[in-house]
This record gives sequence, C-alpha cells and structure tokens, in this order.
Amino acid sequence: MKRDYDIHSYRRQYGEGDPVYILDTAKVKGKCKKLSRPWKGPGKVVKQLTPDLYRVKLRNSISTVHQDRLKPCRDREVPDWCQGSDEVDAETLYCLCHQSYDETRFMIGCDKCDDWFHGDCVGVTPGENLNIDKYYCPPCSSKG
Repeated sequence: MKRDYDIHSYRRQYGEGDPVYILDTAKVKGKCKKLSRPWKGPGKVVKQLTPDLYRVKLRNSISTVHQDRLKPCRDREVPDWCQGSDEVDAETLYCLCHQSYDETRFMIGCDKCDDWFHGDCVGVTPGENLNIDKYYCPPCSSKG
C-alpha cells in the first residue's frame, strides 16, 4: 500500500530564500475556524533540514514545518523582510538568558524592538506562536 501511495504522491522542493505560506490548522478558542485564514505568511525558507522538513521564518518566529504544510507564495508583492538572503547570525541573536542562537531551539521575535528570544525563556511554545499575531517581549510589554 505504501508503494502505491508513493507513486501518486508529489514532493515539492523549496530552496533557501523561497517565499512560502504555512497551513494553519490550529483552532483558536473564541475564534470561528470557518472565518479564519487557512494559511499563515508569507514566510521565507531558511534551511532544508531533510528532504521533507524545512525551517521557515515568519515575521516574528522561526519554526520547523513539513513540506506537506507549505505552499509557494506567488504574490506580486512580497514583504521586504521576506526578500533577500539574510543569514541567521549567531553573534547578533541573543535572548534574556544571554546565550547565542542555536538552530535546535525555537526562537520568537518581538514586533516592537525586533529582538529575538528563545521560546522557552519567554514561555512561548512552537505551537502557540502560530496563534500570536503580534508578540511583545517581556521588556517591551512592561514598558506599556
């Protein structure tokens, strides 16, 4: 049965820097799923981890996504942050814990100060980040 399924399955390949949308199947409490947008993004493919897994950077988060949950972005106008190839620099990304960037840990970016934080340091899981429209870090949220 697996052999028959694999014959008809389609594996789409994405390159680094390709703009993509991520399928959002999460149900948010208090919001109607029928009226919610099914796709989050656009985002940018940062790295291909395996033939099926990709690391995708949305505006305020970086997450690992299977290729079945991605679709190419064919918008006429793509946001500026999504274009170009900005490398993730281990020297510039610091968290509240003052540790450098580690690609195995989930990170989320603040929409106010544009700083990046480890998800476990600020109490945000990779599943919760898909439901957050705008994230404000603890220093920015305490300022008001």
